[in-house]
Amino acid sequence: MLATFFLSLSMVATWLDKLERDYYGVKPGVMLKDQEMGRLLPAEVYSVVEEMAVRYEKLPVEPTLERESGAVIPGREGRMIDVDHTVARVMAARQGEHIELILNRVSPKHRTEDLEMAREHLGEYATWFHGSAARYTNIKLAAGSINNIVIWPDELFSFNEVVGPRTPERGYLPAPVILQRGSGIQYGGGVCQVSSTLFNAASKAGIKIIERHQHTKPVSYVPKGKDATVSYDDLDLKFINDRSGPVTIKSGIANGKIWAQINGRNEEN
Repeated sequence: MLATFFLSLSMVATWLDKLERDYYGVKPGVMLKDQEMGRLLPAEVYSVVEEMAVRYEKLPVEPTLERESGAVIPGREGRMIDVDHTVARVMAARQGEHIELILNRVSPKHRTEDLEMAREHLGEYATWFHGSAARYTNIKLAAGSINNIVIWPDELFSFNEVVGPRTPERGYLPAPVILQRGSGIQYGGGVCQVSSTLFNAASKAGIKIIERHQHTKPVSYVPKGKDATVSYDDLDLKFINDRSGPVTIKSGIANGKIWAQINGRNEEN
């Protein structure tokens, strides 16, 4: 008798579910792209559309520079699924109707034209290279890491974040460094000459310096008080682009010198 009672409850629940789907569900045969939507209830439709949004949405791509050549790579539009309107369209669809997702175009935050105009030299600096082949390797790696970096208005540049850890897995070699109580050998020795060169170029460009640390004793490649030591664990060189347009960093080694250049649009013009 108890089994019959529960069977009756199950039949009633099934009948109520069918009745709800007949009155409030999607019409039979409705397709959203390749997804069968017929007889789904609003909450179920919403879940399906949200899952499809994850698959079909594309974030916009900001304009940037090609890392090797420095050529401008234009930004690209993204697309976002209008979940609410897509759900409403599915719920209002006629029997057997095929529906497409409602897409909204999303533009990049920044304009390609602004990056194309950021070509004027705002500040540059160069230091003479000296030292071992290992030191040269470390400097070349770090200079290459910051070359053709774009900093948009109000963005913060972090040397450590861009260059990354100076580890053997990333190609860095042991070379002399200045330590708290003298000198020693560490992986990445020489990278501070790159950060110091960049610091002076940014200073000449009038870029707002947020964080900078001096060595515990003078270095030979920049005048006293013009250095910027870095350590991936704690000491960083940071500056913020407080200009109205983007600035770019160019850096490399040529003719025995490490050089860094800050480019942008001359805002006085």
